[in-house]
Amino acid sequence: MTDSHSRDVDRHQTTLSAAESFGLGELDIRHPPGSFALTPASLIAVEAIGRNQQLLAGVGIDLGCGTGCMAIAAAKTAAVEHVIGLDIVDANVTVARENARRNGVDRKTMFLRSDSYAPSRAKEATWFDSFAGRADFLLSNPPASDGDDGFEFRRIVLRDGRRFLKPGSVVFLNVSFQYGPQRLERLVRDAPGYVYRGMIASTDWVPFDLTRADLLQNVIDYAREEERGGLEYAFRSPLTGTDEVVNARRALAAFQQTGQSPLSKWQTHLFVFDA
Repeated sequence: MTDSHSRDVDRHQTTLSAAESFGLGELDIRHPPGSFALTPASLIAVEAIGRNQQLLAGVGIDLGCGTGCMAIAAAKTAAVEHVIGLDIVDANVTVARENARRNGVDRKTMFLRSDSYAPSRAKEATWFDSFAGRADFLLSNPPASDGDDGFEFRRIVLRDGRRFLKPGSVVFLNVSFQYGPQRLERLVRDAPGYVYRGMIASTDWVPFDLTRADLLQNVIDYAREEERGGLEYAFRSPLTGTDEVVNARRALAAFQQTGQSPLSKWQTHLFVFDA
């Protein structure tokens, strides 16, 4: 997916054409106040599902499902029988259920309020625990985590997801470019039992828009992590005619001096559970 893709987007709804969903049919995703609108990361996750739908079959989990776009996209795949979406925000769970109905996959999906892999209601938690070892695939587009290097939620997706997966299950995990290759490579060390199979969808270079307060705070936190001796992050310089990759400290300094945001790519990566 590139910036040139057009789509019908209003304040509270995003509509993707069959071409933009890469063969999954038209998708209409509502995101009213209190729930998350589709982001470029969400859209590249849908593209990854459409382009690689042959890898998905049986039953799966969408961790941090938001308004349900990934679970719904996967449920549009004929070989997929059922998808369980988990999200900690009540508003997201409510609108995800509505979106599943709007897209005709409500019988193939279930959405539960859950803190990570722990549903909030006792009966749902008991039922979900019985799902251990039965999932054929796992999908996740996590946000940045707070109070660490921003990458911990991605480690949790893999590490805690192991007990729900069958051997040979696939994981579609969003890891954007700015986290740097070392963090991506270390995921299989931080969460043993997986084999990394590569990137399966990516945007072109796009601004990591530091005029947004949340993204600016991300880069400030990244720069502090580098100053503490943590692994470096990776952004492309926004200067025309250069392919230079810079760390978070340089990206932040350049933005403060010029007002130009660094560049990154939203990406989805494939892991296979091989325990």
